[in-house]
Amino acid sequence: MTPEHMAELVALWVRFYTRNLPAPIAKRRINEVGADLHDHIAHERAHGSSDRRIAISILSRMVRGLAADASWRGHHAKASAAHPAYRSARGVAIATAFILLLPLVAMQFSDEVVWNLADFAVAGVLLFGAGLTYQLVARKAGSSAYRVAVGVAVAAALLLVWTVGAVGVIGEEGDRADLMYGGVLAVGIIGAIIARFRPRGMARALLATALAQALVAVIALIAGKHQAPISSVFEILGVNGFFVALFVGSAWLFRRAARKHPRVGAGPEG
Repeated sequence: MTPEHMAELVALWVRFYTRNLPAPIAKRRINEVGADLHDHIAHERAHGSSDRRIAISILSRMVRGLAADASWRGHHAKASAAHPAYRSARGVAIATAFILLLPLVAMQFSDEVVWNLADFAVAGVLLFGAGLTYQLVARKAGSSAYRVAVGVAVAAALLLVWTVGAVGVIGEEGDRADLMYGGVLAVGIIGAIIARFRPRGMARALLATALAQALVAVIALIAGKHQAPISSVFEILGVNGFFVALFVGSAWLFRRAARKHPRVGAGPEG
């Protein structure tokens, strides 16, 4: 990765943590960081530093500056900082940034890890969305079973999307049959909304999601997708069975939460 590419990644991070701030403040911060990066790259090149070394130095500065960036954001958004949702979003954003640093660092030392800006953007959206969903739903209750259930469900959904997007599950990579997994996620999302995130209703929603996941595997086998060179019967059943187990496990935990804390969630149980 060149210094310019690393600078673009830093710029994305700056635009993210300055969003929803007054335009003049956000623009000034973006321009300040952009100018500083430009001067840093020019200075290092003038002194004969290699592009690899410059890129690593920019990465190092970004990592060391994460806490300061969060503090800067908090200083300029005091009114929002007191809101729990803002604190949750800020924590998730910082955690997402740290996770994305793993492939970024790996790229500096291995040619087997090759991510472009689109890969980082998609991964960032998925991780941030999953983390924020967990924070917003799990804080509805003090029950540990409920929080773990939400965590398992969110992790399963994230892993399913990641698997489908990265390598595919059914047939060759990019097979349209993988679009059926969108229906699996839709079952879970719609079920959670209908249940209003109450534990008993969430248990039913996750069981329905597990059933939808199993149905996809059955349809894939009936359609002969197991005849593809990289998609055997064992692989289709194994991968889908893994996700079925996660969704059923989450449903079981929601059921436990409903028995121990019947008032968990939004509103009374129906």
